[in-house]
Amino acid sequence: MYRRTSHVHKVDVLSVDASSVLQIGDSQRLDAVSNILAVQREKAIFYENEFMFEDYSAFSIPLIPPSLTEPICIDTFHDCPYIFVRNVRVPFIAAASVVHIGSNESISLETRVVNIRHLFREEPHTGGRR
Repeated sequence: MYRRTSHVHKVDVLSVDASSVLQIGDSQRLDAVSNILAVQREKAIFYENEFMFEDYSAFSIPLIPPSLTEPICIDTFHDCPYIFVRNVRVPFIAAASVVHIGSNESISLETRVVNIRHLFREEPHTGGRR
């Protein structure tokens, strides 16, 4: 792994989610996985064990990485072995995302999200008749 030295004067981050990474320094490999089951209801009443990850196939279907059909050849030239940055501002780091300052050889990120919205049904309009 070709290494370059990163010089960052200031990093400003407000919040880092539990499944996310703020990496300062070199790393060999980064892996982050996030499974999100977001339920929104007009009336916030929830019951224990009501929503389980295993009930939704989106969280269990195997992900098959894409296969390379032809070789990738990359030639790079770094005139300077240093990267100079004055300011990095990232308000939120969430959902298996990575902010990385430094060198890295391999990275794998996976996020699966299921959004559920429960809304009240309106009474059908009968034109004033009952």
